Amino acid sequence: MAITKEHQEFIERVGALAAADMKKSGVLASLTIAQAILESGWGKSGLTVKANALFGIKAGKSWKGKVYSAQTQECYDGATFTTITALFRAYDSWAESVADHSALLTSAARYKAVIGERDYKAACRAIKAAGYATDPQYADKLIQIVENYSLTAYDGAGSATAPAGRPGASGGSNDTGGAGSPADGKGTGKMNASEFIKKLQDVVNNHATLYVMGCFGAPLTGANVSRYCGNHSYNKKADRTAMIRAAANKKPPVFGFDCVCLIKGILWGWTGDASKTYGGAKYTSNGVPDIGADSMIRVCKDVSTDFGKIIPGEAVWLSGHIGVYIGGGKVIECSPAFLNRVQVTACLNIGKIAGMNGRKWTKHGRLPYITYDMTEETPAGSATKPAGRPGTSGGSSDTSAPLAFSVGDVVRFTGSKHYTSANAATGPACKPGTARVIGTYKGKHSYQLKAEPGGGSTVYGWVDAADVQAVGGTSAGSGAAAKMRVGARVRYSGPLFRDSNGNGQGKTVNGAFTVKYYYPGRKCGVHIDGLGWVPESACSVIG
Repeated sequence: MAITKEHQEFIERVGALAAADMKKSGVLASLTIAQAILESGWGKSGLTVKANALFGIKAGKSWKGKVYSAQTQECYDGATFTTITALFRAYDSWAESVADHSALLTSAARYKAVIGERDYKAACRAIKAAGYATDPQYADKLIQIVENYSLTAYDGAGSATAPAGRPGASGGSNDTGGAGSPADGKGTGKMNASEFIKKLQDVVNNHATLYVMGCFGAPLTGANVSRYCGNHSYNKKADRTAMIRAAANKKPPVFGFDCVCLIKGILWGWTGDASKTYGGAKYTSNGVPDIGADSMIRVCKDVSTDFGKIIPGEAVWLSGHIGVYIGGGKVIECSPAFLNRVQVTACLNIGKIAGMNGRKWTKHGRLPYITYDMTEETPAGSATKPAGRPGTSGGSSDTSAPLAFSVGDVVRFTGSKHYTSANAATGPACKPGTARVIGTYKGKHSYQLKAEPGGGSTVYGWVDAADVQAVGGTSAGSGAAAKMRVGARVRYSGPLFRDSNGNGQGKTVNGAFTVKYYYPGRKCGVHIDGLGWVPESACSVIG
Protein backbone atom coordinates (compact mmCIF):
# COMPACT_ATOMS: atom_id res chain seq x y z
CA MET A 1 0.00 0.00 0.00
CA ALA A 2 1.31 3.47 -0.88
CA ILE A 3 2.31 5.51 2.15
CA THR A 4 2.88 9.21 2.56
CA LYS A 5 6.13 10.55 3.89
CA GLU A 6 4.28 11.90 6.93
CA HIS A 7 2.77 8.52 7.72
CA GLN A 8 6.12 6.78 7.24
CA GLU A 9 7.73 9.20 9.66
CA PHE A 10 5.00 8.47 12.22
CA ILE A 11 5.45 4.70 11.84
CA GLU A 12 9.22 4.95 12.22
CA ARG A 13 8.96 7.14 15.30
CA VAL A 14 6.36 5.03 17.10
CA GLY A 15 7.84 1.80 15.72
CA ALA A 16 11.19 2.51 17.34
CA LEU A 17 9.51 2.96 20.71
CA ALA A 18 7.24 -0.04 20.28
CA ALA A 19 10.02 -2.39 19.14
CA ALA A 20 12.21 -1.44 22.10
CA ASP A 21 9.28 -1.76 24.50
CA MET A 22 8.27 -5.20 23.18
CA LYS A 23 11.48 -6.71 24.52
CA LYS A 24 10.53 -5.62 28.01
CA SER A 25 6.75 -5.93 28.07
CA GLY A 26 5.95 -8.73 25.63
CA VAL A 27 3.38 -6.50 23.89
CA LEU A 28 3.66 -7.07 20.15
CA ALA A 29 5.17 -4.01 18.45
CA SER A 30 2.85 -4.20 15.43
CA LEU A 31 -0.17 -4.12 17.76
CA THR A 32 1.18 -1.07 19.59
CA ILE A 33 1.87 0.80 16.35
CA ALA A 34 -1.53 -0.08 14.86
CA GLN A 35 -3.31 1.09 18.00
CA ALA A 36 -1.34 4.35 17.98
CA ILE A 37 -2.30 4.96 14.34
CA LEU A 38 -5.97 4.22 14.96
CA GLU A 39 -6.36 5.93 18.34
CA SER A 40 -4.34 9.08 17.54
CA GLY A 41 -5.30 9.58 13.89
CA TRP A 42 -1.64 9.38 12.86
CA GLY A 43 -0.68 11.68 15.72
CA LYS A 44 -3.08 14.43 14.67
CA SER A 45 -5.79 14.04 17.31
CA GLY A 46 -6.18 16.78 19.87
CA LEU A 47 -5.45 14.25 22.59
CA THR A 48 -2.09 13.43 21.02
CA VAL A 49 -1.15 17.01 20.09
CA LYS A 50 -2.12 18.49 23.46
CA ALA A 51 -1.38 15.60 25.80
CA ASN A 52 1.09 13.27 23.98
CA ALA A 53 -1.52 10.53 24.42
CA LEU A 54 -1.32 7.99 21.60
CA PHE A 55 -3.81 5.39 22.84
CA GLY A 56 -6.78 7.19 24.34
CA ILE A 57 -6.49 5.56 27.77
CA LYS A 58 -9.08 6.99 30.16
CA ALA A 59 -7.98 8.39 33.51
CA GLY A 60 -9.71 6.34 36.19
CA LYS A 61 -9.63 6.89 39.94
CA SER A 62 -6.33 5.02 40.25
CA TRP A 63 -4.54 7.35 37.81
CA LYS A 64 -2.36 9.90 39.64
CA GLY A 65 -0.78 11.57 36.61
CA LYS A 66 -1.80 14.38 34.29
CA VAL A 67 -5.22 14.35 32.64
CA TYR A 68 -6.79 15.89 29.57
CA SER A 69 -10.49 16.37 28.87
CA ALA A 70 -11.69 15.45 25.40
CA GLN A 71 -14.72 14.20 23.52
CA THR A 72 -14.82 10.61 22.30
CA GLN A 73 -17.27 8.20 20.69
CA GLU A 74 -18.34 5.03 22.46
CA CYS A 75 -20.49 2.14 21.22
CA TYR A 76 -22.24 0.47 24.15
CA ASP A 77 -24.87 -1.56 22.30
CA GLY A 78 -22.74 -2.87 19.44
CA ALA A 79 -24.47 -0.65 16.87
CA THR A 80 -24.96 3.00 17.96
CA PHE A 81 -22.07 5.42 18.65
CA THR A 82 -22.53 8.04 21.38
CA THR A 83 -20.33 11.13 21.86
CA ILE A 84 -19.21 11.71 25.45
CA THR A 85 -16.69 13.91 27.26
CA ALA A 86 -14.12 12.01 29.30
CA LEU A 87 -10.84 12.49 31.12
CA PHE A 88 -7.83 10.85 29.49
CA ARG A 89 -4.31 10.14 30.74
CA ALA A 90 -1.79 12.78 29.62
CA TYR A 91 1.99 12.48 29.25
CA ASP A 92 5.13 14.52 28.76
CA SER A 93 6.27 12.46 25.74
CA TRP A 94 5.26 9.74 23.31
CA ALA A 95 7.73 7.46 25.03
CA GLU A 96 5.77 7.82 28.29
CA SER A 97 2.55 7.06 26.42
CA VAL A 98 3.95 3.84 24.95
CA ALA A 99 5.35 2.75 28.31
CA ASP A 100 2.05 3.41 30.09
CA HIS A 101 0.12 1.56 27.38
CA SER A 102 2.24 -1.54 28.00
CA ALA A 103 2.03 -1.09 31.77
CA LEU A 104 -1.74 -1.10 31.53
CA LEU A 105 -1.81 -4.29 29.47
CA THR A 106 0.70 -6.17 31.60
CA SER A 107 -0.90 -5.20 34.94
CA ALA A 108 -4.50 -6.11 34.14
CA ALA A 109 -5.41 -9.79 34.23
CA ARG A 110 -7.96 -9.43 31.45
CA TYR A 111 -5.16 -8.66 28.95
CA LYS A 112 -3.27 -11.86 29.79
CA ALA A 113 -3.88 -13.31 26.30
CA VAL A 114 -2.28 -10.26 24.68
CA ILE A 115 1.06 -10.49 26.50
CA GLY A 116 3.61 -12.62 24.67
CA GLU A 117 1.30 -13.30 21.71
CA ARG A 118 3.39 -13.21 18.50
CA ASP A 119 0.52 -13.66 16.01
CA TYR A 120 -0.66 -10.15 15.21
CA LYS A 121 -4.18 -11.28 14.30
CA ALA A 122 -4.56 -13.15 17.57
CA ALA A 123 -3.16 -10.18 19.52
CA CYS A 124 -5.57 -7.75 17.85
CA ARG A 125 -8.54 -10.00 18.57
CA ALA A 126 -7.41 -10.63 22.15
CA ILE A 127 -7.17 -6.93 23.01
CA LYS A 128 -10.67 -6.32 21.62
CA ALA A 129 -12.06 -9.33 23.48
CA ALA A 130 -10.52 -8.01 26.70
CA GLY A 131 -12.54 -4.81 26.36
CA TYR A 132 -9.92 -2.26 25.33
CA ALA A 133 -12.38 -0.56 22.97
CA THR A 134 -16.15 -0.64 22.42
CA ASP A 135 -15.98 -0.40 18.60
CA PRO A 136 -17.22 -3.82 17.32
CA GLN A 137 -14.86 -3.54 14.32
CA TYR A 138 -11.83 -2.65 16.45
CA ALA A 139 -9.87 -5.89 15.90
CA ASP A 140 -10.53 -5.91 12.16
CA LYS A 141 -9.40 -2.30 11.86
CA LEU A 142 -6.16 -3.06 13.69
CA ILE A 143 -5.45 -6.12 11.55
CA GLN A 144 -6.04 -4.10 8.39
CA ILE A 145 -3.63 -1.40 9.54
CA VAL A 146 -0.92 -3.96 10.37
CA GLU A 147 -1.25 -5.54 6.93
CA ASN A 148 -1.56 -2.29 4.97
CA TYR A 149 1.66 -0.87 6.41
CA SER A 150 3.69 -4.08 6.94
CA LEU A 151 4.00 -3.37 10.65
CA THR A 152 5.11 -6.92 11.45
CA ALA A 153 8.58 -5.79 10.35
CA TYR A 154 8.89 -4.24 13.81
CA ASP A 155 8.01 -7.46 15.63
CA GLY A 156 11.47 -8.88 15.16
CA ALA A 157 13.34 -5.64 15.84
CA GLY A 158 14.05 -3.63 18.90
CA SER A 159 16.43 -3.82 21.78
CA ALA A 160 15.69 -4.38 25.43
CA THR A 161 18.16 -1.70 26.29
CA ALA A 162 17.42 0.91 23.66
CA PRO A 163 16.23 4.10 25.38
CA ALA A 164 12.75 5.20 24.55
CA GLY A 165 13.13 8.59 22.97
CA ARG A 166 13.54 10.68 19.91
CA PRO A 167 15.59 9.13 17.11
CA GLY A 168 19.20 10.26 17.18
CA ALA A 169 18.88 11.76 20.64
CA SER A 170 22.09 10.21 21.93
CA GLY A 171 24.11 10.89 18.80
CA GLY A 172 27.74 11.89 18.59
CA SER A 173 29.67 12.54 21.73
CA ASN A 174 26.52 13.47 23.62
CA ASP A 175 26.84 10.20 25.47
CA THR A 176 24.62 9.45 28.45
CA GLY A 177 26.13 6.01 28.95
CA GLY A 178 22.81 4.60 29.94
CA ALA A 179 22.27 1.94 27.30
CA GLY A 180 24.19 -1.19 26.52
CA SER A 181 24.19 -4.03 24.08
CA PRO A 182 21.63 -6.82 24.03
CA ALA A 183 21.86 -9.05 27.05
CA ASP A 184 23.70 -11.83 25.29
CA GLY A 185 26.20 -9.41 23.74
CA LYS A 186 25.58 -10.86 20.32
CA GLY A 187 22.85 -8.68 18.81
CA THR A 188 20.48 -9.92 16.13
CA GLY A 189 20.60 -9.85 12.39
CA LYS A 190 24.36 -9.42 12.43
CA MET A 191 26.15 -7.95 9.46
CA ASN A 192 29.54 -9.28 8.31
CA ALA A 193 32.50 -6.96 8.78
CA SER A 194 33.27 -7.00 5.06
CA GLU A 195 29.71 -5.95 4.21
CA PHE A 196 29.79 -3.33 6.96
CA ILE A 197 32.92 -1.77 5.52
CA LYS A 198 31.57 -1.82 1.97
CA LYS A 199 28.50 0.10 3.15
CA LEU A 200 30.69 2.64 4.92
CA GLN A 201 32.77 3.06 1.77
CA ASP A 202 29.61 3.53 -0.25
CA VAL A 203 28.74 6.49 1.98
CA VAL A 204 32.18 8.00 1.39
CA ASN A 205 32.39 7.34 -2.33
CA ASN A 206 28.83 7.80 -3.56
CA HIS A 207 27.01 10.24 -1.29
CA ALA A 208 27.36 13.85 -0.21
CA THR A 209 27.48 14.08 3.58
CA LEU A 210 27.73 16.67 6.36
CA TYR A 211 28.53 16.37 10.04
CA VAL A 212 25.21 16.88 11.86
CA MET A 213 25.00 15.97 15.55
CA GLY A 214 22.36 13.34 16.33
CA CYS A 215 21.69 12.54 12.66
CA PHE A 216 21.95 8.93 11.48
CA GLY A 217 21.64 9.40 7.73
CA ALA A 218 18.63 11.65 7.26
CA PRO A 219 18.61 13.55 3.97
CA LEU A 220 18.82 17.29 4.63
CA THR A 221 15.53 18.02 2.91
CA GLY A 222 12.14 19.36 3.97
CA ALA A 223 11.31 19.05 7.65
CA ASN A 224 14.63 17.34 8.44
CA VAL A 225 16.46 20.64 8.07
CA SER A 226 14.47 22.31 10.84
CA ARG A 227 14.51 19.13 12.91
CA TYR A 228 18.28 18.90 13.04
CA CYS A 229 18.92 22.62 13.34
CA GLY A 230 17.02 22.49 16.61
CA ASN A 231 17.60 18.99 18.01
CA HIS A 232 20.95 19.55 19.72
CA SER A 233 22.84 22.48 21.26
CA TYR A 234 25.78 21.82 18.93
CA ASN A 235 23.59 22.17 15.85
CA LYS A 236 22.01 25.34 17.28
CA LYS A 237 25.34 27.16 17.07
CA ALA A 238 25.09 29.82 14.39
CA ASP A 239 27.85 28.42 12.21
CA ARG A 240 26.52 24.85 12.35
CA THR A 241 22.96 25.94 11.65
CA ALA A 242 24.22 27.93 8.66
CA MET A 243 26.04 24.85 7.34
CA ILE A 244 22.95 22.64 7.68
CA ARG A 245 20.72 25.19 5.96
CA ALA A 246 23.29 25.70 3.20
CA ALA A 247 23.20 21.94 2.53
CA ALA A 248 19.40 21.81 2.40
CA ASN A 249 17.52 20.49 -0.61
CA LYS A 250 20.59 19.92 -2.74
CA LYS A 251 20.57 17.66 -5.81
CA PRO A 252 21.95 15.11 -5.21
CA PRO A 253 20.87 15.35 -1.57
CA VAL A 254 23.25 15.78 1.35
CA PHE A 255 22.90 13.24 4.18
CA GLY A 256 23.63 14.10 7.80
CA PHE A 257 25.68 11.90 10.14
CA ASP A 258 27.73 12.21 13.28
CA CYS A 259 30.47 9.83 14.40
CA VAL A 260 28.52 7.17 16.28
CA CYS A 261 25.34 7.74 14.27
CA LEU A 262 27.26 6.76 11.14
CA ILE A 263 27.87 3.34 12.69
CA LYS A 264 24.32 3.04 14.02
CA GLY A 265 22.77 4.28 10.78
CA ILE A 266 24.53 1.62 8.69
CA LEU A 267 23.62 -1.12 11.16
CA TRP A 268 20.03 0.16 11.28
CA GLY A 269 19.75 -0.40 7.55
CA TRP A 270 20.62 2.97 5.95
CA THR A 271 20.43 2.74 2.14
CA GLY A 272 20.85 6.32 0.95
CA ASP A 273 17.17 6.54 0.02
CA ALA A 274 16.44 10.27 0.05
CA SER A 275 12.69 9.58 -0.06
CA LYS A 276 12.88 8.07 3.45
CA THR A 277 12.98 10.30 6.53
CA TYR A 278 16.15 8.62 7.81
CA GLY A 279 17.63 7.50 4.52
CA GLY A 280 16.21 4.00 4.93
CA ALA A 281 17.46 3.46 8.48
CA LYS A 282 15.02 2.14 11.10
CA TYR A 283 15.78 3.42 14.56
CA THR A 284 17.14 0.78 17.01
CA SER A 285 16.54 -2.06 14.53
CA ASN A 286 18.64 -5.23 14.12
CA GLY A 287 19.41 -5.47 17.82
CA VAL A 288 21.52 -2.30 17.82
CA PRO A 289 20.65 0.17 20.59
CA ASP A 290 20.86 3.96 20.46
CA ILE A 291 24.05 4.59 22.42
CA GLY A 292 26.80 7.19 22.27
CA ALA A 293 30.43 6.89 21.29
CA ASP A 294 31.75 6.29 24.79
CA SER A 295 29.11 3.67 25.56
CA MET A 296 29.76 1.90 22.28
CA ILE A 297 33.43 1.27 23.00
CA ARG A 298 32.42 -0.10 26.42
CA VAL A 299 30.24 -2.80 24.84
CA CYS A 300 32.93 -3.80 22.31
CA LYS A 301 34.80 -7.09 22.67
CA ASP A 302 38.58 -7.54 22.92
CA VAL A 303 39.16 -3.83 23.57
CA SER A 304 42.86 -3.03 23.33
CA THR A 305 45.34 -0.19 23.09
CA ASP A 306 47.64 -2.35 20.92
CA PHE A 307 46.98 -1.30 17.33
CA GLY A 308 49.26 -4.02 16.01
CA LYS A 309 46.38 -6.46 16.61
CA ILE A 310 43.54 -4.49 14.98
CA ILE A 311 41.41 -6.10 12.26
CA PRO A 312 39.09 -4.46 9.70
CA GLY A 313 35.64 -3.61 10.97
CA GLU A 314 36.73 -2.81 14.51
CA ALA A 315 35.68 0.41 16.18
CA VAL A 316 38.45 2.90 16.96
CA TRP A 317 37.84 5.33 19.79
CA LEU A 318 39.03 8.37 21.63
CA SER A 319 37.06 10.22 24.26
CA GLY A 320 33.75 11.40 22.76
CA HIS A 321 34.55 10.20 19.24
CA ILE A 322 34.46 6.91 17.33
CA GLY A 323 35.24 5.56 13.85
CA VAL A 324 35.73 2.25 12.03
CA TYR A 325 39.03 0.73 10.92
CA ILE A 326 38.78 -0.47 7.29
CA GLY A 327 42.25 -1.93 6.76
CA GLY A 328 45.42 -0.59 5.16
CA GLY A 329 46.02 1.79 8.06
CA LYS A 330 42.79 3.67 7.26
CA VAL A 331 39.69 4.67 9.21
CA ILE A 332 36.28 5.86 8.11
CA GLU A 333 34.92 8.47 10.47
CA CYS A 334 32.43 11.32 10.48
CA SER A 335 33.89 14.40 12.05
CA PRO A 336 33.58 18.21 11.95
CA ALA A 337 37.38 18.14 11.75
CA PHE A 338 39.28 17.93 8.47
CA LEU A 339 36.53 17.68 5.81
CA ASN A 340 33.43 18.14 8.02
CA ARG A 341 31.79 14.96 6.70
CA VAL A 342 32.13 11.20 6.43
CA GLN A 343 35.73 10.70 5.32
CA VAL A 344 38.69 8.35 5.15
CA THR A 345 41.57 9.20 7.47
CA ALA A 346 44.86 7.64 8.43
CA CYS A 347 45.13 5.73 11.69
CA LEU A 348 48.30 7.36 13.01
CA ASN A 349 48.72 4.55 15.55
CA ILE A 350 49.73 2.47 12.52
CA GLY A 351 51.39 5.17 10.43
CA LYS A 352 51.00 8.31 8.34
CA ILE A 353 49.61 8.10 4.81
CA ALA A 354 50.85 10.71 2.36
CA GLY A 355 48.23 13.31 1.49
CA MET A 356 45.68 11.99 4.02
CA ASN A 357 44.47 13.57 7.27
CA GLY A 358 44.79 11.39 10.31
CA ARG A 359 44.67 11.11 14.06
CA LYS A 360 45.80 8.82 16.88
CA TRP A 361 43.11 6.82 18.59
CA THR A 362 43.07 5.60 22.19
CA LYS A 363 41.47 2.15 21.89
CA HIS A 364 39.98 -0.28 19.40
CA GLY A 365 37.55 -3.16 19.83
CA ARG A 366 35.16 -5.52 18.07
CA LEU A 367 31.60 -4.30 17.75
CA PRO A 368 29.12 -6.84 19.18
CA TYR A 369 26.64 -6.15 16.37
CA ILE A 370 28.70 -7.60 13.50
CA THR A 371 30.60 -10.81 12.76
CA TYR A 372 34.27 -10.60 11.96
CA ASP A 373 34.93 -12.53 8.77
CA MET A 374 38.37 -11.15 7.92
CA THR A 375 41.98 -11.62 8.93
CA GLU A 376 44.20 -8.80 10.18
CA GLU A 377 43.78 -7.05 6.87
CA THR A 378 40.94 -7.33 4.40
CA PRO A 379 40.98 -10.00 1.69
CA ALA A 380 41.70 -8.68 -1.78
CA GLY A 381 38.83 -6.70 -3.21
CA SER A 382 36.65 -6.72 -0.13
CA ALA A 383 37.13 -3.63 1.91
CA THR A 384 39.28 -0.87 0.52
CA LYS A 385 39.15 1.21 -2.62
CA PRO A 386 37.96 -0.32 -5.90
CA ALA A 387 39.84 -3.39 -7.08
CA GLY A 388 42.83 -2.83 -9.28
CA ARG A 389 43.76 0.60 -7.91
CA PRO A 390 47.41 0.86 -6.92
CA GLY A 391 48.11 1.61 -3.30
CA THR A 392 45.20 -0.37 -1.90
CA SER A 393 44.63 -3.93 -0.90
CA GLY A 394 41.92 -4.13 -3.54
CA GLY A 395 43.26 -6.86 -5.76
CA SER A 396 44.78 -6.77 -9.23
CA SER A 397 43.80 -5.31 -12.58
CA ASP A 398 46.01 -7.87 -14.34
CA THR A 399 44.32 -11.08 -15.47
CA SER A 400 47.54 -12.90 -16.26
CA ALA A 401 49.09 -15.71 -14.19
CA PRO A 402 48.46 -15.42 -10.46
CA LEU A 403 51.08 -14.21 -8.03
CA ALA A 404 52.92 -16.79 -5.95
CA PHE A 405 51.46 -15.55 -2.64
CA SER A 406 47.94 -14.56 -1.65
CA VAL A 407 46.35 -12.29 0.92
CA GLY A 408 46.68 -13.96 4.32
CA ASP A 409 49.95 -15.79 3.57
CA VAL A 410 52.73 -15.49 6.12
CA VAL A 411 56.00 -14.91 4.25
CA ARG A 412 59.63 -13.97 4.79
CA PHE A 413 60.51 -10.43 3.69
CA THR A 414 64.19 -10.11 2.69
CA GLY A 415 64.25 -6.51 1.44
CA SER A 416 65.10 -3.21 3.08
CA LYS A 417 62.46 -0.82 1.65
CA HIS A 418 58.68 -0.54 1.59
CA TYR A 419 56.49 1.85 -0.41
CA THR A 420 53.22 3.75 0.11
CA SER A 421 51.74 2.45 -3.16
CA ALA A 422 52.28 -0.34 -5.65
CA ASN A 423 53.89 2.00 -8.16
CA ALA A 424 55.74 4.42 -5.87
CA ALA A 425 59.21 5.47 -7.02
CA THR A 426 60.76 5.86 -3.57
CA GLY A 427 60.13 4.54 -0.11
CA PRO A 428 61.56 4.53 3.41
CA ALA A 429 63.83 1.90 4.87
CA CYS A 430 62.53 -0.99 6.94
CA LYS A 431 63.84 -4.20 8.49
CA PRO A 432 63.45 -7.70 6.99
CA GLY A 433 61.70 -10.56 8.78
CA THR A 434 58.39 -12.40 8.93
CA ALA A 435 55.34 -10.61 7.56
CA ARG A 436 51.79 -11.22 6.34
CA VAL A 437 50.50 -10.46 2.84
CA ILE A 438 47.66 -7.96 3.20
CA GLY A 439 47.33 -6.91 -0.45
CA THR A 440 48.45 -7.80 -3.95
CA TYR A 441 48.78 -5.83 -7.16
CA LYS A 442 50.56 -6.71 -10.36
CA GLY A 443 52.54 -3.51 -10.54
CA LYS A 444 56.01 -2.29 -9.74
CA HIS A 445 55.74 -3.51 -6.13
CA SER A 446 53.51 -6.58 -6.08
CA TYR A 447 52.89 -7.29 -2.41
CA GLN A 448 51.56 -5.23 0.46
CA LEU A 449 53.05 -6.60 3.67
CA LYS A 450 52.50 -6.04 7.38
CA ALA A 451 55.11 -7.22 9.87
CA GLU A 452 54.16 -10.18 12.04
CA PRO A 453 54.57 -9.67 15.81
CA GLY A 454 57.93 -11.03 16.96
CA GLY A 455 59.10 -11.62 13.39
CA GLY A 456 61.86 -8.99 13.46
CA SER A 457 60.53 -6.95 10.55
CA THR A 458 59.23 -3.37 10.52
CA VAL A 459 57.66 -3.60 7.06
CA TYR A 460 54.25 -2.04 6.50
CA GLY A 461 53.71 -1.21 2.84
CA TRP A 462 54.26 -2.36 -0.74
CA VAL A 463 57.38 -4.35 -1.61
CA ASP A 464 59.02 -6.02 -4.61
CA ALA A 465 58.10 -9.62 -5.42
CA ALA A 466 61.80 -10.50 -5.46
CA ASP A 467 62.02 -9.60 -1.78
CA VAL A 468 59.28 -12.04 -0.75
CA GLN A 469 59.99 -15.69 0.07
CA ALA A 470 58.11 -18.60 1.55
CA VAL A 471 58.73 -18.91 5.28
CA GLY A 472 60.85 -21.99 4.64
CA GLY A 473 63.10 -19.98 2.36
CA THR A 474 61.70 -20.70 -1.09
CA SER A 475 61.48 -17.54 -3.17
CA ALA A 476 58.34 -16.42 -4.90
CA GLY A 477 57.73 -18.21 -8.16
CA SER A 478 60.21 -21.06 -7.50
CA GLY A 479 57.60 -23.79 -7.09
CA ALA A 480 56.94 -23.75 -3.35
CA ALA A 481 54.77 -26.55 -2.11
CA ALA A 482 51.09 -25.80 -1.76
CA LYS A 483 50.30 -24.46 1.67
CA MET A 484 47.32 -23.23 3.65
CA ARG A 485 46.30 -19.74 2.60
CA VAL A 486 43.31 -17.67 1.55
CA GLY A 487 42.30 -18.97 -1.87
CA ALA A 488 43.87 -22.42 -1.41
CA ARG A 489 41.95 -25.55 -2.43
CA VAL A 490 41.65 -28.05 0.37
CA ARG A 491 40.11 -31.46 0.88
CA TYR A 492 38.11 -31.83 4.07
CA SER A 493 35.76 -34.38 5.60
CA GLY A 494 34.10 -33.59 8.90
CA PRO A 495 31.77 -31.19 10.70
CA LEU A 496 31.42 -27.45 10.16
CA PHE A 497 31.73 -25.03 13.08
CA ARG A 498 30.12 -21.66 13.75
CA ASP A 499 33.34 -19.81 14.56
CA SER A 500 37.10 -20.14 14.40
CA ASN A 501 37.26 -21.12 18.06
CA GLY A 502 35.37 -24.35 17.36
CA ASN A 503 32.01 -23.35 18.84
CA GLY A 504 28.68 -24.47 17.38
CA GLN A 505 29.27 -27.79 15.61
CA GLY A 506 27.00 -28.20 12.60
CA LYS A 507 26.49 -30.51 9.64
CA THR A 508 29.20 -32.77 8.19
CA VAL A 509 30.64 -32.12 4.72
CA ASN A 510 33.01 -34.06 2.48
CA GLY A 511 34.80 -32.79 -0.60
CA ALA A 512 37.17 -30.20 -2.05
CA PHE A 513 36.67 -26.58 -0.99
CA THR A 514 38.19 -23.13 -1.37
CA VAL A 515 39.59 -21.33 1.67
CA LYS A 516 37.73 -18.05 2.09
CA TYR A 517 39.30 -16.89 5.36
CA TYR A 518 42.27 -18.16 7.33
CA TYR A 519 43.24 -17.61 10.98
CA PRO A 520 46.50 -19.51 11.67
CA GLY A 521 46.79 -20.99 15.14
CA ARG A 522 43.07 -21.12 15.96
CA LYS A 523 41.25 -24.36 16.73
CA CYS A 524 39.12 -24.05 13.59
CA GLY A 525 40.97 -21.36 11.70
CA VAL A 526 39.98 -22.32 8.14
CA HIS A 527 36.74 -21.01 6.61
CA ILE A 528 35.68 -22.95 3.50
CA ASP A 529 33.44 -21.79 0.66
CA GLY A 530 31.33 -19.60 2.92
CA LEU A 531 30.01 -22.78 4.60
CA GLY A 532 31.70 -22.66 7.98
CA TRP A 533 34.89 -23.03 10.00
CA VAL A 534 36.93 -26.23 10.12
CA PRO A 535 40.18 -27.40 11.80
CA GLU A 536 43.32 -26.74 9.77
CA SER A 537 44.74 -30.05 11.03
CA ALA A 538 41.94 -31.94 9.28
CA CYS A 539 42.46 -30.23 5.91
CA SER A 540 44.73 -31.39 3.10
CA VAL A 541 45.95 -28.59 0.83
CA ILE A 542 45.58 -29.70 -2.80
CA GLY A 543 46.27 -26.48 -4.65
